[in-house]
This record gives sequence, C-alpha cells and structure tokens, in this order.
Amino acid sequence: MKVINKLILGAGLLFFMLTSCSNDDFKYESSTVKSLDFQLNGEPWNLNVGISTRPLFVYKDNGNYVANYSSLYRFSLDDGKYKFVATDYPEQMILSPTNLNDLIVTQPALANQHVNLSDAMPYASPFEEALTLNIITRTGILRLKSVDITADKSYSTIKTTVSIKRSGYKVADGTYVKEDMFVTRSKATANGGINYTDDFILFQTGEESNNVRVKIECLDQNMQVVKTKQLEGAFAIEANKVTSADFLLNEI
Repeated sequence: MKVINKLILGAGLLFFMLTSCSNDDFKYESSTVKSLDFQLNGEPWNLNVGISTRPLFVYKDNGNYVANYSSLYRFSLDDGKYKFVATDYPEQMILSPTNLNDLIVTQPALANQHVNLSDAMPYASPFEEALTLNIITRTGILRLKSVDITADKSYSTIKTTVSIKRSGYKVADGTYVKEDMFVTRSKATANGGINYTDDFILFQTGEESNNVRVKIECLDQNMQVVKTKQLEGAFAIEANKVTSADFLLNEI
C-alpha cells in the first residue's frame, strides 16, 4: 500500500512540475502592451471613452499585418518585434489590411481629407518601455480666393484644376510617391465669381520642385469654357498650414 501511495505522490509531483513549467513557458509566450502615449502633431491626444474608433495598427517586423486596436484598452501580443502605426482617421487612412511595406495612402481625389499618420514605430516584447506615437499631419491647405468686385455673368461654374507632384505617402519609410497628378473640382457661382473661395487639401510639397500649380476654367450653363486663367507661379504646401492664393478672376 505504501508503494502505491508513493507512486501516486510521485505522479502528482511530476504532474505539478510539468504544469508549473508549462505555465512559466506560457507566461513568456506573450506580453501585454500597456504603455502607449498618443499625440497629434506633438500635443497629447486620446479617444473619448465610448468611441469605437481603433487608431492603432500593428504589423510584424517584416511588415505583415497583425491587428487593429483601440487606444483605450491594453492588449497582448506574441513575443517578438513589431511596428506600430497610429492615425486619428483609421477608416480613411488604411482601407484594408495589407503588408506595411506595400501600404501607400494616396492623395484624396477630391482633396478634401487630411492625411494624418504617425511614423512606423518599432516596438519589441516585453514592451516594458513607454512608446510615443505622434500622429503627424502630412497635408496642408491651398486656399483659393477671388478678390473681384465686378461680376461676370457669362459663366455659372468655376472648374479648378491643381497639378501636383506627390500622389501618395508611403507609410513604412515616411516617403512620398513622386508622380504627376491632377486634382479637379467644380463649384457653382451665382454671382459671376465674386467671393469665390475653395480649399484644397494636398500633400506637403517639401522641395520647391514639388510646388503646385493652378488652372481655373469658367464654364457656362452648357458646360462650355468661357475663359481660362492660369495662376502665376507655383505654390508651396506646408504641413498643417494654410497657403493662401488671392487672385482676380474677372478683371485683367
């Protein structure tokens, strides 16, 4: 009987040791991410409680997509190396899961959406050091405004075409895709161009060679071109700032 009890006790002890080892191994299979600091253009930024937006995108070190998380809760990741990307416009910036190395946010066709993204920040388990994710505005505003005091009723629509040199932003390395592109928008005018104003949200230009140019076409009710005006010079776009371009549309 004593032999049986010893066997049972030994088996129990072995099971306990195996279970303990297994639990220890499990503890080191994943780590909790709990020290993230979010900023928007260098200022503290947080989601309001109860909002379902998930501003954080997590990728493996090789760029493979992992998951999209809220900034309000802690979460765990398998031990390893990762890259984190944050944006306050997740649904507009990252439309579908893809490898980070292939992720390009294109210039919005209507020039009506800011591109706000952090750098791709490396982060590795056990995630003990705090990580700051600064969401940076990569776009600026080109504000067009006519300063005419005399109306020209020969046209009813103002069609504006902005030629740009940057068509996209590559998230993995923070560079821009250099490509000629046209952004076009039409706007009705009931007073012959007086008080015409329009804002175009465009990628920051950086170098002078990337500055944007503007052409304006005035169209009649049949959408026929009445006159065309090319604004003089090219305009620099600065991130998170407004570039104003005032001009005469009707007076020569």
